[in-house]
Amino acid sequence: MLQVREHQQFHTKILTLEGEYTRNSTAGIQARILASQETDCHHIILDFSGVTQIDSSDLGELFLWYQSMRSCLNQISIVKPQAHVRSHVDWAYLSEFFPIYESKLRPWSTPDHVSRR
Repeated sequence: MLQVREHQQFHTKILTLEGEYTRNSTAGIQARILASQETDCHHIILDFSGVTQIDSSDLGELFLWYQSMRSCLNQISIVKPQAHVRSHVDWAYLSEFFPIYESKLRPWSTPDHVSRR
């Protein structure tokens, strides 16, 4: 089961995820991400430090969210993925679309690397 904690600082929404990231557990995340299009949110940070398991086939959801947010000029970043989670993200080439940081960003900061395709 995936637990999600959310907080917002300025124009940045931070979603802290804990547990197994599976297709069945991402509906709540999707709703929060897409709802940010209706607010003044310009950056979503997905804190993956507590994600214990992720399946490569479930990573397609992240790409779909990226496509949805891209049209609104919003950015999604991933921070602190564990090594085995990072390998799945890299295998799916999502690091081509999402900035990935090894340390947690300050919630109000804008990442230096903005990957737009």
